Amino acid sequence: MKSLYALTLFTLLFTSCKQQVSGNQNTTIIPIQSGSCNIGKWSASSLPLNLKIAPEIANDFSGANIVGSSTNPIEQMAKVWNDAVTPSTALFQLPLSIAAGNGSATLSGFRDNELGIYKSHTWFSNVSSSALAITQFYGIVRSDGSLGTYIDLTHADIILNYYNFGADFSYTGNSFIDYDVPTILLHEMGHFLGLCHENNYNSIMAPYYYSTQRTLKTFDTNKIKALYLNNQNYGVNAISAPTNALSAPVGSEVKGVVELNANGVCKHYINGKLVYQHIQQ
Repeated sequence: MKSLYALTLFTLLFTSCKQQVSGNQNTTIIPIQSGSCNIGKWSASSLPLNLKIAPEIANDFSGANIVGSSTNPIEQMAKVWNDAVTPSTALFQLPLSIAAGNGSATLSGFRDNELGIYKSHTWFSNVSSSALAITQFYGIVRSDGSLGTYIDLTHADIILNYYNFGADFSYTGNSFIDYDVPTILLHEMGHFLGLCHENNYNSIMAPYYYSTQRTLKTFDTNKIKALYLNNQNYGVNAISAPTNALSAPVGSEVKGVVELNANGVCKHYINGKLVYQHIQQ
């Protein structure tokens, strides 16, 4: 049975992306970067993305839900994103396959020849320990007449924090106090595809975890179609990222990390610099 502390943590911290403070301190908005905080997009030549599942995650499934089957819950989440744009474009290659290994003890070690979903049983000194999961990405800064300055993605990985939250992760989606891994991965796959958190819309990319949610909202479908079918922005938050936020000129490579944090603060880093942070009242 989960502890009362776990229930309190879920109820208070995941109903909004809100920092919990003690005493008479106030929760404030920190506009480290105003406007857009979106990541970028993959080139058409990169699609469909060959996203793989780490062997130890694949071992969590058996019977009808093995990796490569239509009922595998992770593969179902990839298909949700595919269904938003197909038959014109497939974002992820299906069926999913299994990665060569289980990742790395360092973030830089994840940059290999595979795009993957991994567990981490340790955590990283330069990433918040309260992060449920992160998406790490690399890309080249580009300038486009429709998208503005954005990141042309070249590599990304999704890493689940099993060091701090593994005991509370679940694939069933039935418990209020468990964290549903497919829900988390549907959100992280959005980051993987280039989307950032959406404060102003009913979206799977909202910067908080409510409960099991394995479908996209209308906003998500419209945005991913606009981005990958029409090379256009949709909604107030543009896909472009200001050059001063990227801290890198057009043509240079950048590395980014997007965190979904259990302390209610959602952080975005470019080249190790905190460029955007959500603390929503």
